[in-house]
Parts: sequence; C-alpha cells; structure tokens
Amino acid sequence: MRWEPGDEIERTRFFQRVVYGPDLDSCHLWIGALVDDGYGRFWIARDGHQIVVRPHRYALAVELERGLDDDEVAMHRRCDNPLCVNTGDGDAFAAHVVLASAAENMADMGRKGRGGGPRLWFGADRTERARRSRAVRDAVLRYGWDQHAIE
Repeated sequence: MRWEPGDEIERTRFFQRVVYGPDLDSCHLWIGALVDDGYGRFWIARDGHQIVVRPHRYALAVELERGLDDDEVAMHRRCDNPLCVNTGDGDAFAAHVVLASAAENMADMGRKGRGGGPRLWFGADRTERARRSRAVRDAVLRYGWDQHAIE
C-alpha cells in the first residue's frame, strides 16, 4: 500500500523518536517501538485505518516528499543499522538510507556478506539483530548518544 508522508503533527511525532548523531554523516537512531526483527515500527493513520511503517522508509518518504512505491526500497547504504533513519537531509554523501530497487538492495546485501556469509553490525540472525537493536536503543535512551554502543 502506497502512503504519503503525513502532516506536520505526524512528522513531529516521528522525529521526536529520533536521536541524532553528532555529525551529519552519523547514524540517526530510531528510539521508538521495535519489531521482533530489530527494525523499528511507526504507526500512521490513513483513510481511517492504522498501518505500521518502517521508520527508515518513513524518513526516506519525508526526504523525497512523496510516498514510496511497493517496488522501491529504503536501503541502508552505509551503516546496515536497522535503527538508522539518516537520509542525509539533502546531502547525498551523508545519507545512510537511500532509495533503491529490490535488486540493488539484494546486490548490496551480497557485497556486504549478509544473507549467507559473515555478517555485519547486527549478527547472524533475526533474534540477534533484535537483541542488538533493543540494547542500542535502550543505551541511547538511558545515556544519550554513545558511538561505542552503536559499533
């Protein structure tokens, strides 16, 4: 289902759940609700229905000022951190989350060794990724930005 980014109230509610890293090219972390795969979830209302969206997709839709089609992916290009919603605020170099196709996302996964080989940031499986996401989110909520918690 395609949806457009919401009004200023919805966007404010979204960005209140983001902790910004110290630099433009740092991760910007979602500290709201998480799903059991380690990625975030953000509830929005559309046409009288509640739907859940991934925060990195929502952030990219806000950056692009349009909804994403079903065949468009919000790909973590730089960090592979499921909590990251950094779209670069107009700076393509700083962006961690970028627009891609499913094929580009799969190729990126292969280059980075996810989906079968050695894994990066979040461990070998969905359970480990979820554990790590919760630990990072909780550390940032308790202590504020901490690069060591993220690495």
